[in-house]
Parts: sequence; C-alpha cells; structure tokens
Amino acid sequence: MILLTLLFACGSTGTWELQTWGEEFIEDGIPAEAFEDGCSVTFNRFEVGFTEAELLDAEGEAVAGIDAPLTFDLVEPGPQLLGSFEVPAEHYDTVWMRTSGLQLTGELSCGGESVAYDWVFEAAAAYACEPENLTIASGGAAGTQLTIHGDHLFYDSLDNPDSVLRAQALVDADGDGDGAVSMAELDAVAIATLGYDVGSFGQVTNLWDFLEAQTATLGHIDGEGHCAVR
Repeated sequence: MILLTLLFACGSTGTWELQTWGEEFIEDGIPAEAFEDGCSVTFNRFEVGFTEAELLDAEGEAVAGIDAPLTFDLVEPGPQLLGSFEVPAEHYDTVWMRTSGLQLTGELSCGGESVAYDWVFEAAAAYACEPENLTIASGGAAGTQLTIHGDHLFYDSLDNPDSVLRAQALVDADGDGDGAVSMAELDAVAIATLGYDVGSFGQVTNLWDFLEAQTATLGHIDGEGHCAVR
C-alpha cells in the first residue's frame, strides 16, 4: 500500500467512480410483452452482494476497488454508489467483480394466476468485464456501472443467445397451491419435462438448479457491456 501511494504521488491521478444499477426491469418489473408466454414479474427485493469490484491496470493488478463486502437492493431507484477512488490517470480495459449471491422476493403472474416467491441464491459468480472506453484523465473523473440484468434469470436456455423469457413453468411449480413457489417445489421439477435448454450444463437437472445457473449470467458492465464469467 505504501508503494502504491508513492507511485500515485509521482504520477498524475484522476477519479474512478463505481456504481451498480438494475435498470428498469428490476425497479419497475418485467412486463408481459417481454415474455414469450405472456407472463410478467415484479420484484419487491432484489439484493445482490459484491465481495470484489476492482479496476485492473494493464498488468492485471488492482489499482482500486472495494475492500469490504457490500449489498445493494436494486429495487431502489437509480444507480447506487459502491465507491469513488483516486487512481492513476490512464486507460483501463478490465474491471473485475465477484458477486456473493442474490435474495429475491416478488410476484410472478401468468394467464391471470399469480404466485409469490422468496428465493435465496448463494452461489458466487466472478466476472472479468470490458469497459468500452474507460480513460481517466489527469485531474478528471470517469465512471463504471456494474449493471445487473434481472431478466436473464428467466431465459429458457443456458447457452443459446436466441433464448426467450418464460415464466409459466415457475408458476406451475406451485405444487401445493398455496400461492407461493418455493425452492423445494422448483427442485422437484425435472428440467427435462420443460423443453428448457441446459446446453453444456449437464449437471442441471431441475428447475431450481437451472435458475441458480442463470444467476451467473446477470452481470454486465455499463449497460450492455460484456463480462466473461470466470
């Protein structure tokens, strides 16, 4: 840390601002016209945890980032700040982030039938993200947004880029008819009965596992920017 401070002191620096946002699909819900089967989804809570979020230099070394886990409820409107950091003034090609899981509550509706859900996904996901043009000028400032795409949770394929959103199977999973679909009920639904595409994820055999695998696809950068899952 002392060496890093001395390097900064000898060169020019700027400010890197790091935010996260879930966009309108998380804040306002996903409307029926977005779904192939006419369903819709609303979120009362969409909590995502970040254990790492770092700016990497050309050598792949972290120059700034969060130093403690942070959790954000993305239902709250607008981008939310993870931190603001003084960094060397230069061009950057990589932002690294690691999520620690999701906690979601809300309602799924299909064909006039609605069910509540309260799901906790504990699987972590790590991403190497590529900002399109992140150059921090001396004395200037530039920002990065860790964008979470809530709609990806409902795609019907784990590999196919032409997959579509579906939710009828999730509503139908309410086997006891109590108006709520649980992890245990999703775990009891064989994925082979749904026509969903698991692609190269042969270990995914039920609907809960399918959703959990989709959670790793939610991370993007600056809106639609690419993040490779590591």
